[in-house]
Amino acid sequence: MKGISIDFDGTICEVDSTGNFYIYGQLPSQDDVYEMAIVYELKIAESIFDLTHNLLTAVSLEEIPIKVSTFFREKFNKNVTMEYDEELHEFRMNKQQLVVPIVSKNSGTLGSTIIKGDFSLEEALGFLAFYDSFVSIVEGMIISHRLENLLRSALDTMFVTLNKRVKLEESDLKLMEEIVSKLSVVENVNLEEAKLALRTINVGFVGLKDELFDRIKSGAVRDGDYEEFLKHVQYGYEILKDMDAPNFIIEACLYHHDFVDGSGLSKLRGTEIPKLALIVGFAENVVLLGKHKEEMKGKYPDEYFRIIFEE
Repeated sequence: MKGISIDFDGTICEVDSTGNFYIYGQLPSQDDVYEMAIVYELKIAESIFDLTHNLLTAVSLEEIPIKVSTFFREKFNKNVTMEYDEELHEFRMNKQQLVVPIVSKNSGTLGSTIIKGDFSLEEALGFLAFYDSFVSIVEGMIISHRLENLLRSALDTMFVTLNKRVKLEESDLKLMEEIVSKLSVVENVNLEEAKLALRTINVGFVGLKDELFDRIKSGAVRDGDYEEFLKHVQYGYEILKDMDAPNFIIEACLYHHDFVDGSGLSKLRGTEIPKLALIVGFAENVVLLGKHKEEMKGKYPDEYFRIIFEE
């Protein structure tokens, strides 16, 4: 269909003489899409509803563009890319891209998705008819993504603030991150999760006294100071549990003062200790507690010492 201009309750649909189409104005409901299609004898690619299955297998917002791209390639033999723009709140469609806002009934507009490719009017209308299902699937992931970013920002601030109490300089914090980054490769653990754990495990420091940190940093440690220091593990566990923190963070908090020889806080040995807990615990002992290689020998894998002390 060429050379038409439709204004259907504020939704503008134009098709020029060359077959290019432009849809903009009011974002239509699913009922409006079907009614407009009936009135103006337009076709709707209802096979796009099959995208539901692909999207339901996604576990994060980052996977959604991959699922969309895979679907269009397998279903329509089209190369399609998708991106999410949190700041964009627009509705416009044409042959080259489908820009659709994510409007949540509970949370308002959550940004827009931009799907780029080579689309027909039939496919664009199919995506509009599928819109409600699409939003219901991705809105929860977008909100979770925002909350995760907010949590990371809060943890970054807390990490710096708490470590100032422990008298650590910025260079010390960077060194801890460097140690964690190198050992993450050795243990094949997710680097982002390791960095997040490093920022989180010591949230329990809020329950310790400043003078304890002063003595630890100066080397003037008294009897009972180390036992008092270790109380931050339980304090941190209680805080993180109430925050519904991910399990890998809670485990890193609980077991980052355990050693492979079984002499640590929870008496776990060897592979019983989560690798993430072992990594961040090693970084803390080296930088925060100022432990020397000789003091930690046998408490951590030999590979750690080779990479951190020798390399």
